[in-house]
Amino acid sequence: MKKIKLILGITAFAIAGCINAQETGIIKGTITDDKGETLLFVPVALMEDSTIVAQAETNEQGDFTFKQLTPGIYNLKFSYTGYKTLIVSGIEVTANQISYVYRSMKTKIDTLGIVEVVSEKWEKSIINPRFSTVTSISIDQIENSAVGFGDIISLMITLVPGIQPTEDGKDIYMRGSRQGSTGYYVDGNRTMSVPEVPGPGIASMEILTGGVPAEYGDCTGGLVIITTKEYKWEMRKKEIQRRERAEREQQKNVKKKKID
Repeated sequence: MKKIKLILGITAFAIAGCINAQETGIIKGTITDDKGETLLFVPVALMEDSTIVAQAETNEQGDFTFKQLTPGIYNLKFSYTGYKTLIVSGIEVTANQISYVYRSMKTKIDTLGIVEVVSEKWEKSIINPRFSTVTSISIDQIENSAVGFGDIISLMITLVPGIQPTEDGKDIYMRGSRQGSTGYYVDGNRTMSVPEVPGPGIASMEILTGGVPAEYGDCTGGLVIITTKEYKWEMRKKEIQRRERAEREQQKNVKKKKID
């Protein structure tokens, strides 16, 4: 009986470990200089607000990775001799997904020891722009397009080279691919059929027409990534709420220290 209980306990522990592992996310990225050359051994600090929670260095290809991250919002700080310090904020980590950060560091002209900091806001992308051909469609392009308030098929055909409508006009061909081979992501959720998202509800679109990573399955025709205005606003609202909670917690700690 004791042996059975022991086996059940070990099994439960292993299952719990698997579940926890599946609930983490990854941050991957590449750092280059302002000429596009990769930068080796750049110190990278992973932060929650201003607190450093992990550190790494870029490798010989300028790449870095942070694994098994609890879903949430993180910042990255890159510091390298001869370059301005770079801070990329608002990096959203989602369970079972990779958040990509592909940035260049600007050369520091001043040599008097003054620390110059460049701050950039992270924009979500589920693909790595280093290895993929991506066409971005901004909200301005959508609103100023002749079909700005039409369907997404019309938007892509009008604004992205190499895309043709299918015979029934309900899907697209990318670079001669077969119908149904294009994948769609709406706010991080995947579908192989054209989503019904009206033009006025779209905040941004990314069209991947080459080099689709294997992790996204059978998307041989390409990938369409759509971020809605509602989702973008929800993410901003969550970030504001998170910062307010952090500020309240910090104020509590300050008061507690004064009392002690």
